Order: sequence, then C-alpha cells, then structure tokens
Amino acid sequence: MLKFSKYLLILCLGIHNQLAAAQPATFKDGILNIPQGAAIVNGEPSYYNDIQLGSDTEGNFTLLSAQQSNLVSVDSVLVNILESFPVQVSVTVTGNKSIPCVELQTPAIFVDESTFTVALAETRLGPAETCIAVLDPFETNIALDVTGLGPGSYTVSVNGVAASFSL
Repeated sequence: MLKFSKYLLILCLGIHNQLAAAQPATFKDGILNIPQGAAIVNGEPSYYNDIQLGSDTEGNFTLLSAQQSNLVSVDSVLVNILESFPVQVSVTVTGNKSIPCVELQTPAIFVDESTFTVALAETRLGPAETCIAVLDPFETNIALDVTGLGPGSYTVSVNGVAASFSL
C-alpha cells in the first residue's frame, strides 16, 4: 500500500463527458471510491480510474488501488483565442487512440503559473471485449479557464506536446 500524499494534485470529482455525467466520489465503510482522477507524478501527468483510498482513525488516506489509463498519442495542439470579453481560450488536439473501440476520457487540466498541463486519456476495454489493433485518429477541443490571468505568455502541454499563446 502506498501512503496518499501531496503528489496527487487534482482529483477529477464529478467529471462529465459529452454523453453523460460520471459517478461522484463516494465514501462508505472507510473507503473513498473515486471514479476518475489525475496526478502529476515526477513532472508527468497520469490519469487513473477506479481509485480507492482507505482512511485511518486520524483522517489520513492510503491508496488501496487505482487503474492507470493510457494517455492518447497527441500529434498536434493548436491554441484558439476567441475575440470576446472575457477572453476565451481553447485548444484543438489531434492524435490517435490506441484502438477504435475506446473513447476519450474527460481531460484533466493542471495550471501552474504560466503553464497548463493536460492529461488526455482513453477508456479501457472490458475484460470480454476485443477490438482490431489499429490506430484511430481523433480531434477534440478542450477549453482552458483563463479567468483572472494577466497579460503574458502561456504554454499548454497535452500529453507532452506543447503550444504557446499570449494574452
């Protein structure tokens, strides 16, 4: 068992995708179940599903289990700045899923000063599912919350592929 620590920077609680709302986190019998979450570990984003944290009598949590999701292969990141007030920024991401039978998961976005780091993962096949092993191209748009950011240069990195923009 690993001790739950501060390296887990964000938990994506109440995440939703375009089709339906995801399950919220639940706490029962000393176990916190989190359907999806993301972390930056050693400077790299990671994405997890079915996270279970056990609590002790002092309120500390220990990681019991988590399934790491595959991050998709990203080919390009294009920043889109809308001429609106307030300013709206999104990124168009193109790349490939590992197989056509999986879907993109809700992106996890970390913000640290002038850098946006995005973890974009794919779902997993069920234990009885099979799929042809070919790459499946995708294109998706991800909104960035730039509320309260001042003028300056910013970087957005999606699974290691970066682009810059200025406000």
